[in-house]
Amino acid sequence: MKKIFSNISGPVFSIITPFLKNGNIDYQTLFKNLKYYYRCNVRIFYLMLYNSRLGLMSDKEIHQLNFKIANYLKKNFADTLFIGAERFEGSSKETIVRINNLAKSGVDIFSVILGEKYYNDKQVLSHFKYLNDHSKLPLLLHLQMMMNGHGTKPPVVDYNLALTDKICSLNNFVSIKEDAKKYNFTIKLIKKIKNKVKIIRAGGGMSAWSKFSKLGCHSWLVGIELIDPRLAFDFLKKLEQKDKKFLKILKEKIEKPFFEKANIYGWHTFIKSCLEICGFMKSYERLPLTKLNSKHHREINQFINQLRKNSKKYLKKDYFKKIKI
Repeated sequence: MKKIFSNISGPVFSIITPFLKNGNIDYQTLFKNLKYYYRCNVRIFYLMLYNSRLGLMSDKEIHQLNFKIANYLKKNFADTLFIGAERFEGSSKETIVRINNLAKSGVDIFSVILGEKYYNDKQVLSHFKYLNDHSKLPLLLHLQMMMNGHGTKPPVVDYNLALTDKICSLNNFVSIKEDAKKYNFTIKLIKKIKNKVKIIRAGGGMSAWSKFSKLGCHSWLVGIELIDPRLAFDFLKKLEQKDKKFLKILKEKIEKPFFEKANIYGWHTFIKSCLEICGFMKSYERLPLTKLNSKHHREINQFINQLRKNSKKYLKKDYFKKIKI
C-alpha cells in the first residue's frame, strides 16, 4: 500500500546551494537560509538536480549534502518534509545504492530521474520499476524531457500520458514534479494521476498553479517566492478569499515581469543573483557555471528595486526587502 503524504500541499521550496568563493559548499549560509524560510512558514524543501547544483558535485558531496540537510531539518524543525535528490548520471543499480545509503538519514522522499537516453517506453518503465522495487525510501518522479536515443528529430522526448500513469501507479511512487510546460498535457495528467500521487507543478509559479489547483494539483514549485517567502502564503490567503484584484496585480506586476527577466539572463544564475541582492547568499558558482557579470547584476538590482516599488504601490506591502540572516 502506498504511503500517503497529506502534508505535500501548497508551496515547495527548492534549495539553492550557496558556495564560498573557493568553491566549497557554504553550509553555514545554507542552514541560515533554511532557518529563515522555516520562520516564514515554509515546510517543504526540495533538493533539485539543477537548482541545487548537484551536477557540479561529486557523489560524496551529494550524499553529504542530502544527509546534512536532512539531519539539520529533523533536528531543528521536525515538522518539515525534505525531498532529497541525486545527480543525473548512473545505472539503476547505482541509483539504488545511493538512495538506500540515505534511508536512515532523515530524507523523507527521494527524487528520481532517467539518467539515460530514451529508446522506448518499456526501457523507461523498467528503470523506474527497478527503483520502485528496491528503494527503501518513497520516490518522487522528476518529470523532465528525455534525450532522444534514436538520433532523429526531435532531440528530446516528452513523457507520454500512459507511461507517466504507469510509473505513478507503482506503489513506492508518492509524488511527481510535473514539468511538461504543455497546458493541455498538464490538465490531462492531473485528472489521470491526482488520486495516485501528490503533484508538484513546476513552471508558471503561483499564477499558473491557481488554475491547476482547481483540477486537483496539490503543490507548486516556487519561483519569486525564493526571495520573499511571505508572498507564497499571502497568495494562498488571497486565493482562498477569491481576491481577484490581488491575484491580477500579482500576475501582471510581479510574477510575469520576474519570469520575463529570468528568461533573459537564464533562470539558475538569475535567481542566484536575486538571492544575493536580497541578502540570502553570495552568487558564487562552480565552473562550468559562472555567475552573472557586474553589469547584469546591476541591471537585476535595478529590477528588484522596481519590484519593491510595485509591491508597495499595488500590493501595499514591503516585499523583497534585503534580509539579514
